[in-house]
Order: sequence, then C-alpha cells, then structure tokens
Amino acid sequence: MIAAKKNSVIGSLFAFYHKRLLKKHFFRIHLNGRENLANTGRTPAILAANHSNWWDGFLAYFLTNRLMKCDDYLMMDIEQLKRYSFFRYIGVFSVDRKNPAEAMRSINYAADIIKDSNRCLWIFPQGEMTPQDKRPLVFYSGISKIAERAGKVKTIPVAIRYEFLMEQRPEVFISIGKPVESTDGNKNFTTELEQIMTKQLDDLKNDVTNGTGNFEIIFTGKSSRNKSFD
Repeated sequence: MIAAKKNSVIGSLFAFYHKRLLKKHFFRIHLNGRENLANTGRTPAILAANHSNWWDGFLAYFLTNRLMKCDDYLMMDIEQLKRYSFFRYIGVFSVDRKNPAEAMRSINYAADIIKDSNRCLWIFPQGEMTPQDKRPLVFYSGISKIAERAGKVKTIPVAIRYEFLMEQRPEVFISIGKPVESTDGNKNFTTELEQIMTKQLDDLKNDVTNGTGNFEIIFTGKSSRNKSFD
C-alpha cells in the first residue's frame, strides 16, 4: 500500500497549478447542496462520488481542499497512484482491489485517517471510470467497511456530471446529497448507497437538461473563443 505523505510546500505548488488547469479546461463549475457538506461540523465525512472522468479527482480536491478548506484525503487505485506518485503529497493513498489483504490494509488505513477527526475522505466506490449515464451503479463494499471501522462518520453522496452546453469548454455540475448515517452491522449499506446515488445522478441529469437545478457558480474559467469573436 502507498500511504499519503502530505507536504505543505508541494501542496501550495499544486494548488497554483490546479487553479490554472481548471481555468484552461472548464468554462464553469456549478454546485448545489453546499450546506450538506458545510453542516458536518466536527464529524468526519466520507464523500462517495461517481467516477466517470479523469477530472474527478481534481474536482474533489477543488471542492473540499480549496472551496471548503477541509483536511481531505482520497483513495486511488494503486496502479494509477504509481503513475502519478506526486498525488500522495496532497493526501492521496492507494488501494489494491486485486489483493484482498492489501485492500483491507487500505480500508483500515482510511478508517484511521478520519476516525475522531473532522477530515474528509473521498472514495469512488465504482472502482473504475464508468460512463456517467451507465446503469446500474455497482459499488465495492469497502466504503461500508471504512464507515463501520471509523465509528461516528457521515457518508455524503456526491454526483458529478460533465456537459457541453452553449460554450466551447465543458461545464461541470456537482450535487452534494444529504449525509447518510451508517449503523453498525448494516450489511445493506452499500446497496442503499447505490440506490441513493442512482437517484441523485438521475435527478442531476434532469436538472441540467431542464434547467431546473438550483446551482451556484463556484468557479469560472477563461472565456470561450466564441466570446472573443463576439
């Protein structure tokens, strides 16, 4: 297992690079449900998000580290972290789902990180990138095991959707759902989370398509080329 090794200097450099990268590639980032993350108080939070795009981790970092100022961590597939090893210096650690013993080490490590704290832990329980409209959602059970071992924790479903609308660059829509309380021995927690996330993703799609979502703009990138032409 590759452990996180946060470094403040590298973190500051990455924050500068990260902002420039988002500005270059996205027109806007929209958010609803901010209060569901802000109201967690001193309780640790597991943020469970769908995984449809290479950018998901960057958006996770922006949401909790830059916007909410949370001490955040993220679980990443070990092969990906080997390729992008510098991520460990901003709080990323590995999981090897092909090796049950190593996967359990990561679960225990994740639980220890957030237990009795106000930290945020990002998990993409699908385990791999999957098209955002593919159904059914299938989650690994590791998230329920982390919640059980961490004790008092809130699991927050996060739906992320990418759209090309009226601009040259894509826009991102993020919906933060209400925290889900997991109870000891709840063997159906993973299934319940799949159902909650499916509805949240479908509702997000409808809100974007029909223009009915109550979104706030939390990030604006560079103007599109068409704006310059206009």
